[in-house]
Amino acid sequence: MEMAKAIAMLFIVIDPLGNSPYFYLLTKDYASRDRRKIIASSVWVALFVLAFFAVLGDIIFGLLGVTVDDFRVAAGIVLLIYFAASILEIPLGAKRPPENLAIVPLAMPLLSGPAAVSTVIYIKYVWGLHVALAATLFNLALSYPILLAGERLFSLFGKTGSLLMEKLMSMIMASFAVAMIREGLGIH
Repeated sequence: MEMAKAIAMLFIVIDPLGNSPYFYLLTKDYASRDRRKIIASSVWVALFVLAFFAVLGDIIFGLLGVTVDDFRVAAGIVLLIYFAASILEIPLGAKRPPENLAIVPLAMPLLSGPAAVSTVIYIKYVWGLHVALAATLFNLALSYPILLAGERLFSLFGKTGSLLMEKLMSMIMASFAVAMIREGLGIH
């Protein structure tokens, strides 16, 4: 029962269903084979990040005097920059190597952002480190095929519909980024 609760809680926070269109949006300029590699890399990086924070996160945060809210503000700023640039069609430098994109923003903060980090630390303290690690592994293994499905979603809409969806998703993610910053600052 504890494992099921931990898995469900982390699934909701990682939100592969909600992240699937964003993953496609950010990888749409790559060939399908490269997209799969980028998504697989992002899942592996997120697994490492969440396992790292499950084991050492609370200790490191304590030593550095960093709170989850500080982490939330930083992640919100990163997301805001990415998605504001997407809305305005401002290129962020040269085309980035796929491994960079897999790390930021896909693995961090989309899959392993402040909410996921906080959740794995919470699960560790409530049900144990083994439950936190198992729930993380299960959820990220489940996330991979779901994240790949973003391409199918966008192909249903056609070129104009996909462009509309891209801008709409970018606006929603920019709004989400502002909400992360606001929450991190304690403004309600």
